[in-house]
Amino acid sequence: MSHPSDAAAPRRADALAFVLLGVLGALWGLTPVIGKSAFQLGATPLGYVFRSALTASLLLLAIGVARRRVMPLDAKGIWFHLGSGLIGFAAPNLIGFLALRHVPAGLFAMVIPAAPLLTFVLAALTGQERPTWRRFAGVAIALAGTLLALSPGAALPVGGDRFWAFACLAVPASYALSNIFTVRFRPGGADPLALACGTASGAAFWLASASLLPGEPWGALSLLRPPEIHDAFAVAQGTLTAVAYAIYFRLLTRHGGIFASQVGYVLVVTGLGWGAAVFGEIPGLLVIPATVLIFAGLALVTSPAREDQSGQKNSRSGIATTTTTISSGKPSGQ
Repeated sequence: MSHPSDAAAPRRADALAFVLLGVLGALWGLTPVIGKSAFQLGATPLGYVFRSALTASLLLLAIGVARRRVMPLDAKGIWFHLGSGLIGFAAPNLIGFLALRHVPAGLFAMVIPAAPLLTFVLAALTGQERPTWRRFAGVAIALAGTLLALSPGAALPVGGDRFWAFACLAVPASYALSNIFTVRFRPGGADPLALACGTASGAAFWLASASLLPGEPWGALSLLRPPEIHDAFAVAQGTLTAVAYAIYFRLLTRHGGIFASQVGYVLVVTGLGWGAAVFGEIPGLLVIPATVLIFAGLALVTSPAREDQSGQKNSRSGIATTTTTISSGKPSGQ
């Protein structure tokens, strides 16, 4: 994760910043739709996620080389790439892809904003973030909205698969663990975009290794067969992941983590919109109070920390102010 304190003082957001924020939310809202479309065309989870990770890593590598910011390849750097690639990319994307076989794509838009909430809880438990009643209240309110969104009659249709709906929570939980891992183990002084490339590369490594397990026919081995139409969706998702990284880090480094965290609001709206436009997913009326609760909770958790009487900010690290990290490919699903 790159915190606001890692860069120069955040600039005041201009019109371009808000446009990029909207584009980022639209991209992250679109990726579950791409994943669900690929599944309907016959994609397998391991092969699909591997191709998207490989595409993202190659594009990010090209950007890094062009900007002379390559990922660290010493022992600490390799350890970080492998860990963040597993926790923050390979695992959540595989879980998301499996879940998208059973739940609406728009449902992910209601679940992914739980990542910064769970990150704050874990950070408070590990001493990386100073707990406050305001933020704990925000976590409780937003998670209540998330659970309401997962109930039949909201983002989940009546009669929908509740097991896979709640399994979707493993995706933001994995992103939250990745946030904590990143803060603890990231190589000092490394460029965030270079670490993003390392994360995608680490994920591709794990997915390629998994393809060699007995009984698993695809993964990296899918490169040996003739291309199919769903492979184009995997490449598209990997490309969107790389583009989203570039936008996200521009917003993060120029305008700070608090501004960048507002993409969670855009993600909810655009994710539901893409699901309705592509698959005709019409959520129930309960999605309205669920969205209100999620927005209210996010506002409490991601708003600037107040200053106490000693002038110290309540937030020690700013860890809970970002929606995703360099290791979270985005709610890609995915």
